[in-house]
Amino acid sequence: MRPFYRLLPIASLFTFAAISPAQGQLFKKRHAAPVPSPPPMQQVALYQSSNPYINPGPSLLAEPLPETVVYRQPLYTPPSYSLPFEGYRYRRSEDNSRVSFFGPSKPSDEMLELLSVIRARAEHISKFHLPYVFGGDHPSDGGLDCSGVLKFMLGDIGFSDMPRTSYHQYDWLRKARTLRHSKSIPEQMGGRKGIKPGDLIFWGGTYDSGHKVSHVMIYLGQGGDGTHYMFGARGKKMQGLNGSGVDIFKLESGYQKSLIGFGSLPGVS
Repeated sequence: MRPFYRLLPIASLFTFAAISPAQGQLFKKRHAAPVPSPPPMQQVALYQSSNPYINPGPSLLAEPLPETVVYRQPLYTPPSYSLPFEGYRYRRSEDNSRVSFFGPSKPSDEMLELLSVIRARAEHISKFHLPYVFGGDHPSDGGLDCSGVLKFMLGDIGFSDMPRTSYHQYDWLRKARTLRHSKSIPEQMGGRKGIKPGDLIFWGGTYDSGHKVSHVMIYLGQGGDGTHYMFGARGKKMQGLNGSGVDIFKLESGYQKSLIGFGSLPGVS
């Protein structure tokens, strides 16, 4: 007779064979729930036509929203190039003699009016913040050079015969006998020995111009502290009181190696 433990596996087979059909369902593989098929195309279109967010009705239509600007690059608007006292004309004297330079120390009323026009125009141009540009004779060129800015400022207020270049402007004063050759800027303003507002100042050797004169500025006057001021265009690395190359600058008195001289505008007295 076989031992009891040898008969146990055979008995186990009969035990599992006796499972009921209902119990057997528990051991079957379960399938996922069926996915419903998508609606027909005409049904999808029907849903879209009834969706107020896709096809809003008249009651859902609103006024268009105003334009929203997150950032817009500001448009550059150049300054107005019209100068103060556009209709002003200085009545120049026909006698271009040295009397105009060595005349009375007190300027005439007409001369004081001219100086106020020159100073107003110089201050106005200096606020354009223009750089020094060689060959520029109008702000629309993007900048001005030394003789070009003086021609632009003085050309239409009685000095239409003013030459264009610094050398010819120097020759213009020399022929009118209003030029005073000097290597020094006087400390005082006015009088026979001083420098007067409205005088042109000439230097040489600022660049290889091929001429004796290469630079010109106009003298504006003296401040309460004795500081001299001049207006014009200087080199690209020079900045005036307003931080520009075409600006108002301080004028140092005393000896200047490259200074040639200064003098009054022809016909001014």
